[in-house]
Amino acid sequence: MRFWKRKGEGSSSSAAWNRRIRTVAPLAAGIVLTVLAVSAARQRIASLEREIRERNEPVEIMVAAEPIPARGTLSGVNLAKKALPASGAGSRNIPAAEFERILGTRIRWEIEPGEPILWSDLEDPKAEGSLSRTIPAGRRAITVDADPRSSFSGLLRPGDRVDILHEREAGTGFRPLLYEIPVVAVDRLLRDPQETEERAEPSTLTLSVLPEESIRLAHAAHNGKLQYLLRNPGDHSRPKRSARPARRMQHVEILKGGVPEERIPVTGGEPS
Repeated sequence: MRFWKRKGEGSSSSAAWNRRIRTVAPLAAGIVLTVLAVSAARQRIASLEREIRERNEPVEIMVAAEPIPARGTLSGVNLAKKALPASGAGSRNIPAAEFERILGTRIRWEIEPGEPILWSDLEDPKAEGSLSRTIPAGRRAITVDADPRSSFSGLLRPGDRVDILHEREAGTGFRPLLYEIPVVAVDRLLRDPQETEERAEPSTLTLSVLPEESIRLAHAAHNGKLQYLLRNPGDHSRPKRSARPARRMQHVEILKGGVPEERIPVTGGEPS
């Protein structure tokens, strides 16, 4: 009897424990879910607060400090920084951190004081500074030496056109080589400098020539001396060729008291 009694007491105790578990388990699960929901809500609220702070945090962009004309050059004088909320600045605005990067860049159009400087306002440096883009199809660029005399004391400019003379040997005289050759660049300058820019004496000229002309010009530059004749932009004429073949220059010695004084180049026996 005692055995059956103990067995019955054990069964009733186990059933009671099971009832307690069934009662407590949902409550515990609810507490865990509540804690997880509160934690997720706090994280979401913190994320929203951070986004709001970032949107309202001031950022500096570049603006015009004074009127900048079309194709004007950006400098420390005509540029200024302006602070505004990050939400008010877009990807087209130029951050103040890019100040040094845009110095010396030209703008496409006029900008009024206080207006933001946008990336789209800047001229494409590739289009502006690429030599290959300035060469018409079917032509080639070739660089030749220049000096103050041949470059007209630095007055020769990109866009000018020149005739080229060639002297094979010193004292033999110049002969026409090429006509109406466009000047593409003077040194590294691909455009006509502004009046305020310093003009240095050029040392090289870059010319636009036909492929067959490039061979003649390269050979002449390597063998002899070149001289450039500046043309009027509206003058497209060429001199008529003489029917007589060109005569080679010769030298006549002038003696004074039996001592050679000087040599004068002549053509056909007459002083030139």
